[in-house]
Amino acid sequence: MSGDFRESWQLTLVQPNQDAVKKQVAPPQTLDELYSSLGVDVGHGLLTMHPAHQQMYVVERPDQIHDGATLHVHVPKKRIFISVPPNIKHKAVVWYAGATASQIERSIAKAAGFEPAAPVELRDGEDVVVLSTSLPNDIHLEVSQAKRSLRSATPSTASIGVSARGKLLSSASCASAGSVSSKLRKERQSEKSPPRQRSPRSRSGTLPSVGGSTTPTAHQSAPEEHCVHILAGHTGSVLCLCAVGDILFTGSQDSIIMIWDLNNLQYIGNLPGHRGFVKCLHASYAKKVLCSGSQDRSIRVWSLETFSTVKTLLGHTGGVNTVLILEGTDVLVSGSEDRSIRVWDLATFEAVACLEQAHLGGIFALDRFSSLQVVSGARDRSLKVWDTSTWSVHRTLHPPHYDGVTSIAVAGKHGKFYSGSRDRSIKEWDVHSLTNTMHTLHVHGDWIQSLCMSPSDDVLFSGSKDGIVKVWDGELQCQDVLQGHKGPVTALAAVGNRLFSASHDRAVRVWRIEQYG
Repeated sequence: MSGDFRESWQLTLVQPNQDAVKKQVAPPQTLDELYSSLGVDVGHGLLTMHPAHQQMYVVERPDQIHDGATLHVHVPKKRIFISVPPNIKHKAVVWYAGATASQIERSIAKAAGFEPAAPVELRDGEDVVVLSTSLPNDIHLEVSQAKRSLRSATPSTASIGVSARGKLLSSASCASAGSVSSKLRKERQSEKSPPRQRSPRSRSGTLPSVGGSTTPTAHQSAPEEHCVHILAGHTGSVLCLCAVGDILFTGSQDSIIMIWDLNNLQYIGNLPGHRGFVKCLHASYAKKVLCSGSQDRSIRVWSLETFSTVKTLLGHTGGVNTVLILEGTDVLVSGSEDRSIRVWDLATFEAVACLEQAHLGGIFALDRFSSLQVVSGARDRSLKVWDTSTWSVHRTLHPPHYDGVTSIAVAGKHGKFYSGSRDRSIKEWDVHSLTNTMHTLHVHGDWIQSLCMSPSDDVLFSGSKDGIVKVWDGELQCQDVLQGHKGPVTALAAVGNRLFSASHDRAVRVWRIEQYG
Protein backbone atom coordinates (compact mmCIF):
# COMPACT_ATOMS: atom_id res chain seq x y z
CA MET A 1 0.00 0.00 0.00
CA SER A 2 2.73 2.41 0.92
CA GLY A 3 4.34 1.92 -2.47
CA ASP A 4 1.17 3.17 -4.20
CA PHE A 5 0.97 6.31 -2.07
CA ARG A 6 1.92 9.48 -3.88
CA GLU A 7 2.76 12.47 -1.70
CA SER A 8 0.77 15.62 -2.42
CA TRP A 9 0.57 19.11 -1.00
CA GLN A 10 -2.45 21.19 -0.23
CA LEU A 11 -1.92 24.84 -1.09
CA THR A 12 -4.25 27.81 -0.70
CA LEU A 13 -4.36 30.06 -3.76
CA VAL A 14 -5.61 33.64 -3.45
CA GLN A 15 -6.38 35.46 -6.71
CA PRO A 16 -7.05 39.23 -6.78
CA ASN A 17 -10.69 40.01 -5.94
CA GLN A 18 -11.53 36.31 -5.60
CA ASP A 19 -12.14 33.91 -2.74
CA ALA A 20 -9.28 31.68 -1.62
CA VAL A 21 -9.21 28.26 -3.33
CA LYS A 22 -7.65 25.02 -2.05
CA LYS A 23 -5.37 23.27 -4.55
CA GLN A 24 -3.98 19.76 -4.18
CA VAL A 25 -0.77 19.36 -6.19
CA ALA A 26 2.24 17.08 -6.42
CA PRO A 27 5.33 18.65 -4.79
CA PRO A 28 6.74 20.78 -7.63
CA GLN A 29 10.26 20.23 -8.89
CA THR A 30 10.43 23.49 -10.84
CA LEU A 31 8.75 26.88 -10.72
CA ASP A 32 7.16 26.24 -14.14
CA GLU A 33 5.64 23.04 -12.77
CA LEU A 34 4.21 24.96 -9.81
CA TYR A 35 2.63 27.60 -12.06
CA SER A 36 1.19 24.90 -14.32
CA SER A 37 -0.32 22.84 -11.51
CA LEU A 38 -1.89 25.96 -9.99
CA GLY A 39 -3.18 27.23 -13.33
CA VAL A 40 -1.38 30.56 -12.94
CA ASP A 41 0.05 32.49 -15.90
CA VAL A 42 3.86 32.58 -15.93
CA GLY A 43 3.78 36.37 -16.27
CA HIS A 44 2.10 36.69 -12.88
CA GLY A 45 3.93 36.60 -9.56
CA LEU A 46 3.41 34.35 -6.54
CA LEU A 47 3.79 35.78 -3.03
CA THR A 48 3.82 33.88 0.25
CA MET A 49 4.38 34.67 3.92
CA HIS A 50 7.86 34.22 5.36
CA PRO A 51 7.50 31.76 8.29
CA ALA A 52 9.88 33.67 10.58
CA HIS A 53 9.48 37.35 9.68
CA GLN A 54 5.76 37.37 8.83
CA GLN A 55 6.40 39.34 5.67
CA MET A 56 5.28 38.63 2.11
CA TYR A 57 8.01 37.72 -0.38
CA VAL A 58 8.15 36.62 -4.03
CA VAL A 59 8.41 32.87 -4.65
CA GLU A 60 11.46 32.35 -6.87
CA ARG A 61 12.16 28.65 -6.20
CA PRO A 62 9.88 25.71 -5.41
CA ASP A 63 11.76 25.01 -2.17
CA GLN A 64 10.49 28.33 -0.80
CA ILE A 65 7.02 26.86 -0.30
CA HIS A 66 5.73 23.90 1.69
CA ASP A 67 2.62 21.82 2.25
CA GLY A 68 -0.13 24.02 3.62
CA ALA A 69 1.33 27.29 2.31
CA THR A 70 -0.88 30.16 1.18
CA LEU A 71 0.08 31.72 -2.14
CA HIS A 72 -1.14 35.13 -3.29
CA VAL A 73 -1.20 35.82 -7.04
CA HIS A 74 0.26 39.19 -8.00
CA VAL A 75 -1.03 40.43 -11.36
CA PRO A 76 1.28 43.11 -12.76
CA LYS A 77 -0.13 46.17 -14.48
CA LYS A 78 0.07 46.49 -18.23
CA ARG A 79 1.65 49.49 -19.92
CA ILE A 80 2.16 50.62 -23.50
CA PHE A 81 3.55 53.84 -24.93
CA ILE A 82 1.74 55.84 -27.57
CA SER A 83 2.67 58.65 -29.95
CA VAL A 84 0.29 61.00 -31.74
CA PRO A 85 2.29 63.05 -34.25
CA PRO A 86 3.36 65.75 -34.01
CA ASN A 87 2.78 66.67 -30.35
CA ILE A 88 2.55 63.50 -28.24
CA LYS A 89 5.54 61.18 -28.06
CA HIS A 90 6.02 58.05 -25.95
CA LYS A 91 3.17 58.75 -23.54
CA ALA A 92 2.41 55.88 -21.15
CA VAL A 93 -1.04 54.26 -20.97
CA VAL A 94 -1.53 51.89 -18.01
CA TRP A 95 -4.25 49.39 -17.17
CA TYR A 96 -4.74 46.55 -14.72
CA ALA A 97 -5.99 42.98 -14.92
CA GLY A 98 -9.69 42.82 -15.65
CA ALA A 99 -9.75 45.84 -17.95
CA THR A 100 -11.71 45.26 -21.16
CA ALA A 101 -10.59 46.22 -24.66
CA SER A 102 -13.25 48.98 -24.66
CA GLN A 103 -11.86 50.45 -21.43
CA ILE A 104 -8.32 50.32 -22.82
CA GLU A 105 -9.45 52.02 -26.01
CA ARG A 106 -11.05 54.83 -23.99
CA SER A 107 -7.83 55.24 -21.98
CA ILE A 108 -5.80 55.45 -25.18
CA ALA A 109 -8.21 57.95 -26.70
CA LYS A 110 -8.02 60.12 -23.57
CA ALA A 111 -4.21 59.96 -23.47
CA ALA A 112 -4.13 60.88 -27.17
CA GLY A 113 -6.29 63.94 -26.57
CA PHE A 114 -9.30 62.57 -28.47
CA GLU A 115 -12.90 62.44 -27.31
CA PRO A 116 -13.30 59.49 -24.86
CA ALA A 117 -15.66 57.67 -27.23
CA ALA A 118 -13.52 58.30 -30.32
CA PRO A 119 -12.45 55.09 -32.07
CA VAL A 120 -8.69 54.76 -32.44
CA GLU A 121 -6.35 53.00 -34.82
CA LEU A 122 -3.06 51.61 -33.53
CA ARG A 123 -0.03 51.04 -35.74
CA ASP A 124 3.29 49.31 -35.25
CA GLY A 125 5.20 50.95 -38.08
CA GLU A 126 3.21 50.13 -41.22
CA ASP A 127 1.14 47.37 -39.61
CA VAL A 128 -2.25 47.87 -37.99
CA VAL A 129 -2.42 46.35 -34.50
CA VAL A 130 -5.48 44.57 -33.12
CA LEU A 131 -6.39 46.13 -29.79
CA SER A 132 -6.50 43.50 -27.04
CA THR A 133 -5.79 43.11 -23.34
CA SER A 134 -2.74 40.99 -24.17
CA LEU A 135 -0.64 43.69 -25.85
CA PRO A 136 2.97 43.11 -24.77
CA ASN A 137 4.25 45.47 -22.08
CA ASP A 138 6.17 48.63 -23.02
CA ILE A 139 5.66 48.40 -26.79
CA HIS A 140 5.39 51.68 -28.66
CA LEU A 141 2.42 52.28 -30.97
CA GLU A 142 1.34 55.21 -33.09
CA VAL A 143 -2.28 56.31 -32.53
CA SER A 144 -4.72 58.04 -34.88
CA GLN A 145 -8.47 58.47 -34.99
CA ALA A 146 -10.35 55.88 -37.02
CA LYS A 147 -13.78 55.91 -38.58
CA ARG A 148 -14.54 52.84 -36.56
CA SER A 149 -12.61 50.92 -33.94
CA LEU A 150 -10.33 48.10 -34.96
CA ARG A 151 -12.25 45.81 -32.66
CA SER A 152 -15.43 46.29 -34.60
CA ALA A 153 -13.61 45.72 -37.87
CA THR A 154 -11.82 42.59 -36.65
CA PRO A 155 -13.79 40.16 -34.53
CA SER A 156 -12.59 39.17 -31.09
CA THR A 157 -12.10 35.50 -30.35
CA ALA A 158 -15.39 35.60 -28.49
CA SER A 159 -17.22 36.78 -31.60
CA ILE A 160 -16.23 33.67 -33.52
CA GLY A 161 -17.19 31.39 -30.70
CA VAL A 162 -13.95 30.50 -28.98
CA SER A 163 -12.66 30.61 -25.46
CA ALA A 164 -9.54 32.29 -24.13
CA ARG A 165 -7.69 29.00 -24.60
CA GLY A 166 -7.33 27.27 -27.97
CA LYS A 167 -10.51 25.79 -29.37
CA LEU A 168 -11.52 24.12 -32.60
CA LEU A 169 -14.46 25.16 -34.75
CA SER A 170 -15.83 22.58 -37.21
CA SER A 171 -16.44 23.21 -40.88
CA ALA A 172 -20.07 23.94 -40.09
CA SER A 173 -18.88 27.06 -38.30
CA CYS A 174 -16.61 28.21 -41.10
CA ALA A 175 -19.34 29.91 -43.08
CA SER A 176 -20.47 32.02 -40.16
CA ALA A 177 -16.88 32.91 -39.32
CA GLY A 178 -16.86 35.38 -42.19
CA SER A 179 -16.21 36.06 -45.84
CA VAL A 180 -15.44 39.00 -48.03
CA SER A 181 -18.25 41.46 -48.64
CA SER A 182 -20.74 40.71 -51.39
CA LYS A 183 -19.62 43.86 -53.18
CA LEU A 184 -16.02 42.61 -53.32
CA ARG A 185 -17.18 39.21 -54.55
CA LYS A 186 -19.20 40.80 -57.35
CA GLU A 187 -16.26 42.95 -58.35
CA ARG A 188 -13.91 39.94 -58.46
CA GLN A 189 -16.39 37.81 -60.40
CA SER A 190 -16.74 40.53 -63.03
CA GLU A 191 -13.00 40.94 -63.53
CA LYS A 192 -11.50 39.60 -66.74
CA SER A 193 -7.93 39.14 -67.82
CA PRO A 194 -6.25 38.04 -71.02
CA PRO A 195 -4.81 34.51 -71.13
CA ARG A 196 -1.25 34.23 -69.88
CA GLN A 197 1.62 32.93 -71.91
CA ARG A 198 5.30 32.72 -71.26
CA SER A 199 7.12 35.49 -73.09
CA PRO A 200 10.77 35.40 -74.11
CA ARG A 201 13.13 38.03 -72.78
CA SER A 202 13.45 40.99 -75.13
CA ARG A 203 16.75 42.34 -76.43
CA SER A 204 16.56 45.19 -73.93
CA GLY A 205 16.76 42.63 -71.14
CA THR A 206 13.30 43.34 -69.77
CA LEU A 207 10.60 40.73 -69.39
CA PRO A 208 7.07 41.59 -70.50
CA SER A 209 4.53 41.30 -67.71
CA VAL A 210 2.19 38.36 -67.76
CA GLY A 211 -1.46 38.51 -66.84
CA GLY A 212 -2.31 42.19 -67.24
CA SER A 213 -3.44 44.38 -64.37
CA THR A 214 -6.53 42.55 -63.13
CA THR A 215 -7.21 39.45 -61.12
CA PRO A 216 -7.61 36.42 -63.42
CA THR A 217 -10.98 34.77 -63.77
CA ALA A 218 -11.04 31.72 -61.52
CA HIS A 219 -13.32 29.61 -59.43
CA GLN A 220 -14.22 31.40 -56.21
CA SER A 221 -14.90 28.99 -53.38
CA ALA A 222 -17.54 29.83 -50.84
CA PRO A 223 -16.15 30.30 -47.31
CA GLU A 224 -17.34 26.86 -46.19
CA GLU A 225 -16.51 24.97 -49.40
CA HIS A 226 -12.93 23.93 -48.61
CA CYS A 227 -12.51 25.26 -45.06
CA VAL A 228 -12.65 22.24 -42.75
CA HIS A 229 -11.61 23.77 -39.42
CA ILE A 230 -10.81 27.04 -37.70
CA LEU A 231 -8.13 27.15 -35.01
CA ALA A 232 -8.65 30.03 -32.63
CA GLY A 233 -7.51 31.12 -29.21
CA HIS A 234 -4.97 33.86 -29.81
CA THR A 235 -6.01 37.26 -28.48
CA GLY A 236 -4.08 39.17 -31.12
CA SER A 237 -3.40 38.90 -34.84
CA VAL A 238 -1.80 35.60 -35.85
CA LEU A 239 1.41 36.61 -37.63
CA CYS A 240 3.29 33.38 -38.41
CA LEU A 241 2.96 29.61 -38.79
CA CYS A 242 5.34 26.68 -38.67
CA ALA A 243 4.67 22.94 -38.99
CA VAL A 244 7.14 20.25 -37.96
CA GLY A 245 6.39 16.55 -37.55
CA ASP A 246 2.81 16.34 -36.28
CA ILE A 247 2.89 19.74 -34.57
CA LEU A 248 1.77 23.18 -35.76
CA PHE A 249 3.07 26.32 -34.07
CA THR A 250 1.32 29.69 -34.39
CA GLY A 251 2.86 33.01 -33.33
CA SER A 252 0.86 36.10 -32.55
CA GLN A 253 0.67 39.74 -31.68
CA ASP A 254 -0.26 38.57 -28.16
CA SER A 255 3.43 37.53 -27.74
CA ILE A 256 2.45 33.85 -27.34
CA ILE A 257 3.33 30.81 -29.45
CA MET A 258 0.49 28.26 -29.45
CA ILE A 259 1.01 24.54 -30.07
CA TRP A 260 -1.51 22.43 -32.01
CA ASP A 261 -1.70 18.69 -32.73
CA LEU A 262 -1.88 18.18 -36.50
CA ASN A 263 -3.47 14.75 -36.09
CA ASN A 264 -6.67 16.01 -34.47
CA LEU A 265 -6.19 19.80 -34.74
CA GLN A 266 -6.49 20.19 -30.99
CA TYR A 267 -4.77 22.81 -28.84
CA ILE A 268 -1.86 21.39 -26.82
CA GLY A 269 -0.36 24.36 -24.97
CA ASN A 270 1.66 27.52 -25.48
CA LEU A 271 5.20 28.85 -25.27
CA PRO A 272 5.34 32.14 -23.36
CA GLY A 273 8.48 34.20 -23.08
CA HIS A 274 8.63 36.82 -25.82
CA ARG A 275 7.91 40.39 -24.76
CA GLY A 276 6.73 41.58 -28.17
CA PHE A 277 4.84 40.33 -31.20
CA VAL A 278 6.00 36.90 -32.41
CA LYS A 279 6.71 37.67 -36.07
CA CYS A 280 8.39 34.53 -37.46
CA LEU A 281 8.92 30.83 -36.78
CA HIS A 282 11.05 28.06 -38.29
CA ALA A 283 11.71 24.55 -37.01
CA SER A 284 14.04 21.63 -37.71
CA TYR A 285 12.77 18.12 -37.05
CA ALA A 286 16.30 16.72 -37.37
CA LYS A 287 17.67 19.09 -34.75
CA LYS A 288 14.50 19.02 -32.61
CA VAL A 289 14.46 22.82 -32.31
CA LEU A 290 12.04 25.64 -33.03
CA CYS A 291 13.31 29.18 -33.56
CA SER A 292 11.10 32.24 -33.07
CA GLY A 293 11.80 35.88 -33.87
CA SER A 294 10.03 38.78 -32.23
CA GLN A 295 9.41 42.48 -32.24
CA ASP A 296 11.29 42.46 -28.91
CA ARG A 297 14.50 42.08 -31.02
CA SER A 298 15.27 38.62 -29.70
CA ILE A 299 15.37 35.11 -31.17
CA ARG A 300 14.37 32.23 -28.93
CA VAL A 301 15.55 28.68 -29.56
CA TRP A 302 13.08 26.13 -28.17
CA SER A 303 13.53 22.39 -27.62
CA LEU A 304 10.90 20.33 -29.45
CA GLU A 305 11.34 17.61 -26.83
CA THR A 306 10.75 19.69 -23.69
CA PHE A 307 8.95 22.73 -25.19
CA SER A 308 11.24 24.99 -23.19
CA THR A 309 13.65 27.78 -24.14
CA VAL A 310 17.16 26.47 -24.82
CA LYS A 311 18.72 29.86 -25.59
CA THR A 312 17.76 33.47 -26.25
CA LEU A 313 19.84 35.07 -29.00
CA LEU A 314 20.41 38.81 -28.76
CA GLY A 315 22.11 41.16 -31.17
CA HIS A 316 19.55 42.61 -33.57
CA THR A 317 18.68 46.25 -32.91
CA GLY A 318 15.27 46.01 -34.59
CA GLY A 319 12.39 43.56 -34.62
CA VAL A 320 13.21 40.13 -36.07
CA ASN A 321 10.99 39.54 -39.13
CA THR A 322 12.28 36.25 -40.49
CA VAL A 323 14.32 33.23 -39.36
CA LEU A 324 15.62 30.29 -41.38
CA ILE A 325 17.32 27.09 -40.18
CA LEU A 326 19.64 25.64 -42.82
CA GLU A 327 19.00 21.89 -42.78
CA GLY A 328 22.10 19.72 -42.76
CA THR A 329 24.09 22.38 -40.92
CA ASP A 330 24.14 23.99 -37.49
CA VAL A 331 23.24 27.37 -38.97
CA LEU A 332 20.36 29.74 -38.24
CA VAL A 333 19.90 32.87 -40.38
CA SER A 334 17.81 35.84 -39.22
CA GLY A 335 16.63 39.03 -40.90
CA SER A 336 15.54 42.17 -39.09
CA GLU A 337 14.06 45.63 -39.30
CA ASP A 338 17.59 46.85 -38.55
CA ARG A 339 18.43 45.92 -42.20
CA SER A 340 20.94 43.27 -41.14
CA ILE A 341 21.19 39.54 -41.66
CA ARG A 342 22.78 37.62 -38.80
CA VAL A 343 24.14 34.08 -38.96
CA TRP A 344 24.14 31.97 -35.79
CA ASP A 345 25.81 28.69 -34.88
CA LEU A 346 23.09 26.49 -33.33
CA ALA A 347 25.71 24.30 -31.65
CA THR A 348 27.37 27.12 -29.71
CA PHE A 349 24.64 29.81 -30.09
CA GLU A 350 27.30 32.29 -31.14
CA ALA A 351 26.89 34.82 -33.96
CA VAL A 352 29.29 33.73 -36.72
CA ALA A 353 28.47 36.52 -39.21
CA CYS A 354 26.67 39.83 -39.17
CA LEU A 355 25.81 41.36 -42.53
CA GLU A 356 25.14 44.97 -41.57
CA GLN A 357 23.09 46.92 -44.12
CA ALA A 358 22.43 43.71 -46.05
CA HIS A 359 19.54 45.63 -47.62
CA LEU A 360 18.51 49.28 -47.68
CA GLY A 361 15.34 48.49 -45.73
CA GLY A 362 13.96 46.04 -43.21
CA ILE A 363 14.33 42.38 -44.25
CA PHE A 364 11.03 40.51 -44.56
CA ALA A 365 11.86 37.10 -46.05
CA LEU A 366 14.57 34.44 -46.21
CA ASP A 367 14.61 31.08 -48.00
CA ARG A 368 17.07 28.54 -49.31
CA PHE A 369 17.11 26.95 -52.76
CA SER A 370 20.47 25.17 -52.79
CA SER A 371 23.06 23.95 -50.33
CA LEU A 372 25.16 27.06 -50.88
CA GLN A 373 22.61 29.80 -51.58
CA VAL A 374 20.10 31.75 -49.49
CA VAL A 375 17.80 34.39 -50.96
CA SER A 376 16.51 37.42 -49.04
CA GLY A 377 13.74 39.92 -49.75
CA ALA A 378 13.34 43.34 -48.17
CA ARG A 379 11.47 46.61 -47.94
CA ASP A 380 13.92 48.15 -50.43
CA ARG A 381 12.13 46.14 -53.22
CA SER A 382 15.14 43.94 -53.89
CA LEU A 383 16.00 40.26 -53.78
CA LYS A 384 19.58 39.19 -53.02
CA VAL A 385 21.20 35.78 -53.29
CA TRP A 386 23.90 35.04 -50.70
CA ASP A 387 26.78 32.59 -50.87
CA THR A 388 26.57 30.66 -47.57
CA SER A 389 30.26 29.69 -47.66
CA THR A 390 31.39 33.31 -47.45
CA TRP A 391 28.12 35.16 -46.69
CA SER A 392 28.81 37.57 -49.50
CA VAL A 393 26.30 38.73 -52.12
CA HIS A 394 26.30 36.34 -55.05
CA ARG A 395 23.68 38.22 -57.10
CA THR A 396 21.15 41.03 -56.76
CA LEU A 397 18.17 39.98 -58.85
CA HIS A 398 16.73 42.15 -61.62
CA PRO A 399 14.29 43.57 -62.33
CA PRO A 400 13.27 44.47 -58.76
CA HIS A 401 9.69 44.66 -57.52
CA TYR A 402 7.94 48.03 -57.38
CA ASP A 403 7.49 47.76 -53.58
CA GLY A 404 8.81 45.74 -50.65
CA VAL A 405 9.37 41.98 -51.09
CA THR A 406 7.40 40.28 -48.32
CA SER A 407 7.67 36.57 -49.06
CA ILE A 408 9.57 33.88 -50.96
CA ALA A 409 8.53 30.32 -51.86
CA VAL A 410 10.84 27.72 -53.41
CA ALA A 411 9.65 24.99 -55.81
CA GLY A 412 12.81 22.92 -55.75
CA LYS A 413 11.38 20.09 -57.88
CA HIS A 414 10.85 22.50 -60.77
CA GLY A 415 14.02 24.53 -60.28
CA LYS A 416 12.24 27.81 -59.60
CA PHE A 417 11.17 30.09 -56.82
CA TYR A 418 8.61 32.85 -56.40
CA SER A 419 8.65 36.26 -54.75
CA GLY A 420 5.57 38.12 -53.51
CA SER A 421 5.47 41.86 -52.97
CA ARG A 422 3.56 44.77 -51.61
CA ASP A 423 3.21 45.85 -55.23
CA ARG A 424 0.56 43.07 -55.45
CA SER A 425 2.61 41.04 -57.92
CA ILE A 426 4.25 37.61 -58.00
CA LYS A 427 7.52 37.01 -59.85
CA GLU A 428 8.79 33.61 -60.93
CA TRP A 429 12.59 33.08 -60.99
CA ASP A 430 14.79 30.33 -62.36
CA VAL A 431 16.99 28.85 -59.65
CA HIS A 432 19.92 28.09 -61.95
CA SER A 433 20.11 31.22 -64.10
CA LEU A 434 18.63 33.53 -61.40
CA THR A 435 16.56 35.24 -64.07
CA ASN A 436 12.95 36.41 -63.92
CA THR A 437 10.91 33.99 -66.06
CA MET A 438 7.38 35.21 -65.35
CA HIS A 439 5.73 38.22 -63.72
CA THR A 440 2.09 38.73 -62.75
CA LEU A 441 0.63 42.15 -61.92
CA HIS A 442 -2.13 43.18 -59.50
CA VAL A 443 -3.08 39.62 -58.61
CA HIS A 444 -4.53 40.72 -55.26
CA GLY A 445 -6.45 43.76 -54.13
CA ASP A 446 -3.71 44.70 -51.64
CA TRP A 447 -0.22 43.71 -50.50
CA ILE A 448 0.81 40.09 -50.93
CA GLN A 449 2.00 39.06 -47.47
CA SER A 450 2.71 35.35 -47.80
CA LEU A 451 3.56 32.68 -50.37
CA CYS A 452 3.63 28.93 -49.87
CA MET A 453 4.22 25.88 -52.09
CA SER A 454 2.16 22.71 -51.87
CA PRO A 455 4.08 19.63 -50.66
CA SER A 456 4.26 18.46 -54.29
CA ASP A 457 5.76 21.80 -55.41
CA ASP A 458 3.10 21.92 -58.16
CA VAL A 459 0.76 24.49 -56.61
CA LEU A 460 1.50 27.97 -55.25
CA PHE A 461 -0.66 29.68 -52.63
CA SER A 462 -0.67 33.42 -51.97
CA GLY A 463 -2.15 35.30 -49.02
CA SER A 464 -2.88 39.01 -49.04
CA LYS A 465 -3.78 41.99 -46.97
CA ASP A 466 -7.11 41.89 -48.82
CA GLY A 467 -8.08 38.84 -46.69
CA ILE A 468 -7.98 36.43 -49.64
CA VAL A 469 -5.97 33.25 -50.34
CA LYS A 470 -5.39 32.41 -54.01
CA VAL A 471 -4.36 29.13 -55.62
CA TRP A 472 -1.97 29.15 -58.63
CA ASP A 473 -0.80 26.43 -61.00
CA GLY A 474 2.67 26.10 -62.55
CA GLU A 475 1.81 28.64 -65.24
CA LEU A 476 0.67 31.18 -62.65
CA GLN A 477 -2.94 30.71 -63.68
CA CYS A 478 -5.30 31.32 -60.76
CA GLN A 479 -7.24 28.14 -60.01
CA ASP A 480 -9.27 29.19 -56.99
CA VAL A 481 -9.98 32.04 -54.58
CA LEU A 482 -10.38 31.00 -50.93
CA GLN A 483 -12.57 33.36 -48.95
CA GLY A 484 -13.46 33.48 -45.28
CA HIS A 485 -10.93 35.48 -43.29
CA LYS A 486 -12.15 38.75 -41.79
CA GLY A 487 -8.75 40.41 -41.83
CA PRO A 488 -5.43 40.43 -43.71
CA VAL A 489 -3.85 37.04 -44.35
CA THR A 490 -0.39 37.09 -42.80
CA ALA A 491 1.07 33.57 -43.16
CA LEU A 492 0.54 30.27 -45.00
CA ALA A 493 1.75 26.71 -44.42
CA ALA A 494 0.90 23.58 -46.45
CA VAL A 495 1.05 20.21 -44.70
CA GLY A 496 -0.10 17.06 -46.47
CA ASN A 497 -3.49 17.74 -48.05
CA ARG A 498 -4.22 20.79 -45.90
CA LEU A 499 -3.36 24.47 -46.10
CA PHE A 500 -3.19 26.62 -42.97
CA SER A 501 -3.76 30.36 -43.29
CA ALA A 502 -3.21 32.87 -40.47
CA SER A 503 -4.88 36.24 -40.24
CA HIS A 504 -5.40 39.46 -38.33
CA ASP A 505 -8.84 38.07 -37.44
CA ARG A 506 -6.97 36.07 -34.74
CA ALA A 507 -7.78 32.72 -36.34
CA VAL A 508 -6.06 30.09 -38.45
CA ARG A 509 -8.20 28.53 -41.17
CA VAL A 510 -7.60 24.96 -42.35
CA TRP A 511 -8.39 24.24 -46.02
CA ARG A 512 -8.57 21.02 -48.02
CA ILE A 513 -6.15 21.25 -50.98
CA GLU A 514 -5.93 17.75 -52.43
CA GLN A 515 -8.28 18.82 -55.25
CA TYR A 516 -5.58 21.11 -56.66
CA GLY A 517 -3.14 18.27 -57.38
